[in-house]
Amino acid sequence: MALLEGFTVLDLSAVGPGSRCTWLLADLGARVIKVAAPESQGRLEPPFHSYGAGRGTEKVRIDLKSDEGREMFLGLAATSDAVVESYRPGVAERLGIGYEAVRARNPRIVYAAVTGYGQDGPSAAWAGHDLNYLGVGGFLACQSPRSDGGPALPGATVADSAGGGMQAAISILAALLRRERTGEGAYLDVSTTEGVLYLMALQIDQHLATGEKAGPGTTLLTGRYACYDVYECRDGKWLSVGAIEGVFFSNLCRSLELDQYAHHQFEDKLQDEIRAAFRAVFTERDRDDWVAELAPLDTCVAPVLAVDEVTSHPQLVARGVLAEAEDPEHGRFKQLGPLVAGSDK
Repeated sequence: MALLEGFTVLDLSAVGPGSRCTWLLADLGARVIKVAAPESQGRLEPPFHSYGAGRGTEKVRIDLKSDEGREMFLGLAATSDAVVESYRPGVAERLGIGYEAVRARNPRIVYAAVTGYGQDGPSAAWAGHDLNYLGVGGFLACQSPRSDGGPALPGATVADSAGGGMQAAISILAALLRRERTGEGAYLDVSTTEGVLYLMALQIDQHLATGEKAGPGTTLLTGRYACYDVYECRDGKWLSVGAIEGVFFSNLCRSLELDQYAHHQFEDKLQDEIRAAFRAVFTERDRDDWVAELAPLDTCVAPVLAVDEVTSHPQLVARGVLAEAEDPEHGRFKQLGPLVAGSDK
Protein backbone atom coordinates (compact mmCIF):
# COMPACT_ATOMS: atom_id res chain seq x y z
CA MET A 1 0.00 0.00 0.00
CA ALA A 2 1.35 3.44 -0.96
CA LEU A 3 2.05 5.60 2.07
CA LEU A 4 -0.40 8.37 1.09
CA GLU A 5 -3.04 6.16 -0.51
CA GLY A 6 -6.47 7.63 0.16
CA PHE A 7 -5.27 11.24 0.44
CA THR A 8 -6.32 13.80 -2.17
CA VAL A 9 -4.34 16.95 -2.98
CA LEU A 10 -5.54 19.84 -5.13
CA ASP A 11 -2.68 21.53 -6.94
CA LEU A 12 -3.20 25.08 -8.18
CA SER A 13 0.39 25.50 -9.32
CA ALA A 14 1.58 25.24 -12.91
CA VAL A 15 5.36 25.01 -12.52
CA GLY A 16 7.96 25.71 -9.83
CA PRO A 17 8.05 24.71 -6.16
CA GLY A 18 4.33 24.00 -5.85
CA SER A 19 4.46 21.45 -8.65
CA ARG A 20 7.67 19.96 -7.21
CA CYS A 21 5.80 19.47 -3.95
CA THR A 22 2.77 17.73 -5.42
CA TRP A 23 4.96 15.57 -7.67
CA LEU A 24 6.59 14.22 -4.53
CA LEU A 25 3.24 13.69 -2.80
CA ALA A 26 1.92 11.85 -5.85
CA ASP A 27 4.95 9.57 -5.83
CA LEU A 28 4.12 8.76 -2.22
CA GLY A 29 0.67 7.63 -3.32
CA ALA A 30 -1.54 10.70 -2.98
CA ARG A 31 -4.19 11.43 -5.58
CA VAL A 32 -3.12 14.75 -7.07
CA ILE A 33 -5.60 16.80 -9.09
CA LYS A 34 -3.96 19.59 -11.07
CA VAL A 35 -6.36 22.53 -11.37
CA ALA A 36 -5.39 24.24 -14.62
CA ALA A 37 -6.78 27.38 -16.20
CA PRO A 38 -8.74 27.18 -19.45
CA GLU A 39 -6.39 27.08 -22.44
CA SER A 40 -7.87 30.36 -23.64
CA GLN A 41 -6.32 32.18 -20.66
CA GLY A 42 -2.82 31.36 -21.91
CA ARG A 43 -1.34 30.49 -18.51
CA LEU A 44 2.11 28.91 -18.53
CA GLU A 45 1.95 25.12 -18.55
CA PRO A 46 4.82 22.68 -18.01
CA PRO A 47 6.33 20.53 -20.78
CA PHE A 48 4.63 17.17 -21.27
CA HIS A 49 7.57 15.27 -19.74
CA SER A 50 8.00 17.28 -16.52
CA TYR A 51 6.89 17.04 -12.88
CA GLY A 52 6.11 13.34 -13.04
CA ALA A 53 3.53 13.81 -15.79
CA GLY A 54 2.15 10.71 -17.41
CA ARG A 55 1.96 8.52 -14.33
CA GLY A 56 -1.27 9.22 -12.57
CA THR A 57 -1.68 12.94 -11.89
CA GLU A 58 -5.14 14.09 -12.93
CA LYS A 59 -5.97 17.42 -14.53
CA VAL A 60 -9.15 19.48 -14.57
CA ARG A 61 -9.57 22.84 -16.24
CA ILE A 62 -11.47 25.38 -14.17
CA ASP A 63 -11.99 29.07 -14.77
CA LEU A 64 -11.34 30.34 -11.24
CA LYS A 65 -12.24 33.87 -12.31
CA SER A 66 -15.87 32.84 -12.76
CA ASP A 67 -18.45 32.18 -10.04
CA GLU A 68 -19.12 28.73 -11.47
CA GLY A 69 -15.44 27.87 -11.52
CA ARG A 70 -14.89 29.07 -7.96
CA GLU A 71 -17.78 26.93 -6.72
CA MET A 72 -16.45 23.95 -8.65
CA PHE A 73 -13.04 24.33 -6.98
CA LEU A 74 -14.52 24.78 -3.50
CA GLY A 75 -16.59 21.66 -4.07
CA LEU A 76 -13.43 19.68 -4.82
CA ALA A 77 -11.70 21.20 -1.79
CA ALA A 78 -14.57 20.11 0.46
CA THR A 79 -13.59 16.47 -0.03
CA SER A 80 -9.81 16.90 -0.33
CA ASP A 81 -7.06 16.65 2.26
CA ALA A 82 -4.69 19.37 1.08
CA VAL A 83 -4.50 22.35 -1.25
CA VAL A 84 -1.25 23.64 -2.72
CA GLU A 85 -1.25 27.09 -4.31
CA SER A 86 1.62 29.23 -5.56
CA TYR A 87 0.03 32.58 -6.33
CA ARG A 88 1.57 35.76 -5.06
CA PRO A 89 0.22 36.83 -1.63
CA GLY A 90 -3.40 37.92 -1.74
CA VAL A 91 -4.29 36.50 -5.16
CA ALA A 92 -6.03 33.37 -3.89
CA GLU A 93 -8.10 35.49 -1.49
CA ARG A 94 -9.13 37.84 -4.29
CA LEU A 95 -10.24 34.84 -6.34
CA GLY A 96 -12.32 33.60 -3.41
CA ILE A 97 -10.29 30.40 -2.97
CA GLY A 98 -7.99 31.42 -0.12
CA TYR A 99 -7.56 29.51 3.10
CA GLU A 100 -10.57 30.96 4.91
CA ALA A 101 -12.90 30.26 2.00
CA VAL A 102 -11.66 26.67 1.74
CA ARG A 103 -11.72 26.11 5.50
CA ALA A 104 -15.34 27.23 5.59
CA ARG A 105 -16.14 24.23 3.38
CA ASN A 106 -13.59 21.86 4.94
CA PRO A 107 -12.25 22.64 8.45
CA ARG A 108 -9.79 19.72 8.19
CA ILE A 109 -8.02 21.08 5.12
CA VAL A 110 -4.24 21.48 5.05
CA TYR A 111 -3.63 24.55 2.92
CA ALA A 112 -0.08 25.26 1.72
CA ALA A 113 0.62 28.66 0.17
CA VAL A 114 3.99 28.30 -1.55
CA THR A 115 5.61 31.59 -2.56
CA GLY A 116 9.04 32.95 -3.35
CA TYR A 117 9.50 35.11 -0.28
CA GLY A 118 6.60 34.35 2.07
CA GLN A 119 3.21 35.93 2.72
CA ASP A 120 4.51 39.12 4.34
CA GLY A 121 7.57 41.35 4.51
CA PRO A 122 8.91 43.99 2.11
CA SER A 123 9.74 41.47 -0.64
CA ALA A 124 6.53 39.42 -0.42
CA ALA A 125 5.00 40.82 -3.62
CA TRP A 126 8.12 40.46 -5.77
CA ALA A 127 7.91 38.25 -8.84
CA GLY A 128 10.68 35.69 -8.95
CA HIS A 129 12.07 32.36 -10.05
CA ASP A 130 14.58 29.84 -8.79
CA LEU A 131 17.63 31.99 -9.55
CA ASN A 132 16.24 34.93 -7.59
CA TYR A 133 15.60 32.85 -4.48
CA LEU A 134 19.10 31.38 -4.67
CA GLY A 135 20.44 34.91 -4.88
CA VAL A 136 18.59 36.20 -1.83
CA GLY A 137 19.37 33.02 0.14
CA GLY A 138 23.14 33.37 -0.26
CA PHE A 139 23.56 30.32 -2.48
CA LEU A 140 24.74 32.11 -5.60
CA ALA A 141 27.36 34.15 -3.78
CA CYS A 142 29.12 30.92 -2.77
CA GLN A 143 29.40 29.59 -6.34
CA SER A 144 32.76 29.69 -8.08
CA PRO A 145 32.90 32.77 -10.33
CA ARG A 146 32.58 32.51 -14.08
CA SER A 147 34.85 34.32 -16.52
CA ASP A 148 33.21 37.74 -16.00
CA GLY A 149 33.51 37.45 -12.23
CA GLY A 150 29.83 36.81 -11.58
CA PRO A 151 28.46 33.74 -9.79
CA ALA A 152 28.04 30.61 -11.89
CA LEU A 153 24.49 29.53 -12.67
CA PRO A 154 23.71 26.34 -10.74
CA GLY A 155 22.21 24.43 -13.68
CA ALA A 156 19.49 22.91 -11.49
CA THR A 157 16.31 24.19 -9.86
CA VAL A 158 17.79 23.95 -6.38
CA ALA A 159 15.45 26.50 -4.81
CA ASP A 160 12.26 25.21 -6.44
CA SER A 161 13.04 21.58 -5.66
CA ALA A 162 14.81 21.50 -2.29
CA GLY A 163 14.06 24.99 -1.01
CA GLY A 164 10.36 25.16 -1.84
CA GLY A 165 8.95 21.85 -3.05
CA MET A 166 10.49 19.58 -0.43
CA GLN A 167 9.93 22.07 2.39
CA ALA A 168 6.27 22.32 1.42
CA ALA A 169 5.88 18.54 1.23
CA ILE A 170 7.48 18.06 4.66
CA SER A 171 5.18 20.69 6.17
CA ILE A 172 2.09 19.15 4.58
CA LEU A 173 2.99 15.67 5.81
CA ALA A 174 3.54 16.98 9.35
CA ALA A 175 0.21 18.84 9.24
CA LEU A 176 -1.60 15.73 8.00
CA LEU A 177 -0.05 13.70 10.80
CA ARG A 178 -1.26 16.20 13.39
CA ARG A 179 -4.70 16.27 11.80
CA GLU A 180 -4.98 12.51 12.15
CA ARG A 181 -4.51 12.97 15.91
CA THR A 182 -6.45 16.18 16.51
CA GLY A 183 -8.78 16.66 13.55
CA GLU A 184 -7.36 20.16 12.99
CA GLY A 185 -6.38 21.45 9.59
CA ALA A 186 -3.58 23.96 9.03
CA TYR A 187 -2.45 26.95 7.02
CA LEU A 188 1.18 26.71 5.86
CA ASP A 189 3.11 29.79 4.74
CA VAL A 190 5.97 28.24 2.73
CA SER A 191 8.74 30.59 1.63
CA THR A 192 11.03 29.12 -1.02
CA THR A 193 13.78 31.58 -0.08
CA GLU A 194 13.63 30.51 3.55
CA GLY A 195 13.98 26.94 2.34
CA VAL A 196 17.21 28.00 0.63
CA LEU A 197 18.42 29.21 4.04
CA TYR A 198 18.21 25.60 5.24
CA LEU A 199 20.48 24.60 2.39
CA MET A 200 22.92 27.37 3.34
CA ALA A 201 22.74 26.72 7.09
CA LEU A 202 26.40 25.71 7.48
CA GLN A 203 27.62 28.97 5.99
CA ILE A 204 24.98 31.21 7.58
CA ASP A 205 25.37 29.73 11.06
CA GLN A 206 29.14 30.01 10.77
CA HIS A 207 28.80 33.70 9.96
CA LEU A 208 26.36 34.30 12.81
CA ALA A 209 28.61 32.52 15.30
CA THR A 210 32.02 33.77 14.16
CA GLY A 211 31.50 36.73 11.85
CA GLU A 212 33.25 34.93 8.99
CA LYS A 213 31.81 35.47 5.52
CA ALA A 214 31.62 32.48 3.21
CA GLY A 215 32.43 32.97 -0.46
CA PRO A 216 34.20 31.21 -3.32
CA GLY A 217 37.47 29.75 -2.11
CA THR A 218 37.02 30.82 1.52
CA THR A 219 35.62 27.66 3.14
CA LEU A 220 35.97 23.92 2.87
CA LEU A 221 32.77 23.62 0.83
CA THR A 222 33.52 26.51 -1.52
CA GLY A 223 36.98 25.51 -2.77
CA ARG A 224 39.47 26.57 -0.12
CA TYR A 225 41.17 23.17 0.01
CA ALA A 226 42.45 20.82 -2.67
CA CYS A 227 40.78 17.86 -0.95
CA TYR A 228 37.32 19.15 -1.97
CA ASP A 229 37.42 20.12 -5.63
CA VAL A 230 36.95 18.90 -9.21
CA TYR A 231 39.79 17.90 -11.52
CA GLU A 232 40.05 17.47 -15.27
CA CYS A 233 41.31 14.17 -16.65
CA ARG A 234 43.12 13.24 -19.86
CA ASP A 235 39.92 12.81 -21.87
CA GLY A 236 38.56 16.23 -20.88
CA LYS A 237 36.09 14.72 -18.43
CA TRP A 238 36.09 15.61 -14.76
CA LEU A 239 36.40 13.95 -11.36
CA SER A 240 34.83 15.14 -8.13
CA VAL A 241 37.04 14.73 -5.07
CA GLY A 242 35.41 15.03 -1.65
CA ALA A 243 38.13 13.64 0.63
CA ILE A 244 37.26 15.71 3.70
CA GLU A 245 38.16 13.20 6.41
CA GLY A 246 41.87 12.67 7.01
CA VAL A 247 41.75 8.95 6.31
CA PHE A 248 40.16 9.49 2.90
CA PHE A 249 42.68 12.18 2.01
CA SER A 250 45.55 9.94 3.06
CA ASN A 251 44.14 7.12 0.95
CA LEU A 252 43.92 9.45 -2.02
CA CYS A 253 47.46 10.77 -1.64
CA ARG A 254 48.81 7.25 -1.29
CA SER A 255 46.93 6.06 -4.37
CA LEU A 256 48.25 8.96 -6.44
CA GLU A 257 51.81 8.44 -5.13
CA LEU A 258 51.68 11.86 -3.48
CA ASP A 259 52.27 10.65 0.08
CA GLN A 260 54.23 13.80 0.90
CA TYR A 261 50.96 15.72 1.20
CA ALA A 262 49.02 13.21 3.31
CA HIS A 263 49.63 15.10 6.58
CA HIS A 264 49.25 18.60 5.16
CA GLN A 265 45.62 18.47 4.10
CA PHE A 266 44.52 21.80 5.61
CA GLU A 267 47.75 23.82 5.46
CA ASP A 268 46.73 26.96 3.60
CA LYS A 269 50.21 27.76 2.32
CA LEU A 270 50.41 24.38 0.53
CA GLN A 271 46.98 24.34 -1.15
CA ASP A 272 48.15 25.70 -4.50
CA GLU A 273 50.98 23.18 -4.55
CA ILE A 274 48.72 20.25 -3.62
CA ARG A 275 46.10 21.27 -6.15
CA ALA A 276 48.71 21.58 -8.90
CA ALA A 277 50.07 18.14 -8.05
CA PHE A 278 46.60 16.62 -8.19
CA ARG A 279 45.90 18.29 -11.53
CA ALA A 280 49.11 17.00 -13.03
CA VAL A 281 48.45 13.41 -11.95
CA PHE A 282 44.79 13.34 -12.96
CA THR A 283 45.60 14.47 -16.51
CA GLU A 284 47.65 11.32 -17.01
CA ARG A 285 44.60 9.05 -17.36
CA ASP A 286 40.97 9.11 -18.48
CA ARG A 287 38.20 9.83 -15.99
CA ASP A 288 36.63 6.39 -15.91
CA ASP A 289 40.00 4.72 -15.45
CA TRP A 290 40.57 6.85 -12.35
CA VAL A 291 37.09 6.07 -11.03
CA ALA A 292 37.62 2.34 -11.50
CA GLU A 293 40.86 2.49 -9.53
CA LEU A 294 40.14 5.07 -6.84
CA ALA A 295 36.46 4.74 -5.93
CA PRO A 296 36.85 1.30 -4.26
CA LEU A 297 39.80 2.56 -2.16
CA ASP A 298 37.83 4.90 0.15
CA THR A 299 39.08 8.06 -1.52
CA CYS A 300 35.73 9.87 -1.97
CA VAL A 301 36.19 10.09 -5.73
CA ALA A 302 33.30 9.98 -8.20
CA PRO A 303 32.77 10.97 -11.84
CA VAL A 304 31.22 14.27 -12.89
CA LEU A 305 28.56 12.89 -15.22
CA ALA A 306 26.82 14.65 -18.07
CA VAL A 307 23.04 14.31 -18.04
CA ASP A 308 23.08 11.63 -20.76
CA GLU A 309 25.60 9.66 -18.69
CA VAL A 310 23.46 9.91 -15.56
CA THR A 311 20.61 7.99 -17.17
CA SER A 312 22.88 5.02 -17.95
CA HIS A 313 25.09 4.96 -14.86
CA PRO A 314 25.24 1.38 -13.49
CA GLN A 315 24.44 2.38 -9.90
CA LEU A 316 21.37 4.38 -10.89
CA VAL A 317 20.17 1.78 -13.39
CA ALA A 318 20.51 -0.89 -10.69
CA ARG A 319 18.39 1.24 -8.36
CA GLY A 320 15.61 1.50 -10.97
CA VAL A 321 15.46 5.29 -11.12
CA LEU A 322 13.81 5.39 -14.55
CA ALA A 323 10.15 4.78 -15.31
CA GLU A 324 7.89 4.56 -18.35
CA ALA A 325 5.25 7.23 -18.88
CA GLU A 326 2.73 8.02 -21.58
CA ASP A 327 1.35 11.22 -23.09
CA PRO A 328 -1.69 11.34 -25.41
CA GLU A 329 0.20 13.41 -27.99
CA HIS A 330 3.79 12.24 -27.58
CA GLY A 331 3.26 8.57 -26.80
CA ARG A 332 5.42 6.55 -24.42
CA PHE A 333 8.65 7.96 -23.04
CA LYS A 334 11.05 7.47 -20.18
CA GLN A 335 11.41 9.80 -17.21
CA LEU A 336 12.71 9.74 -13.66
CA GLY A 337 10.58 7.42 -11.60
CA PRO A 338 9.50 7.80 -7.98
CA LEU A 339 12.69 8.42 -6.03
CA VAL A 340 11.75 9.44 -2.49
CA ALA A 341 12.07 6.69 0.11
CA GLY A 342 8.68 5.11 0.70
CA SER A 343 7.34 5.89 -2.76
CA ASP A 344 5.54 3.21 -4.71
CA LYS A 345 8.12 2.26 -7.34
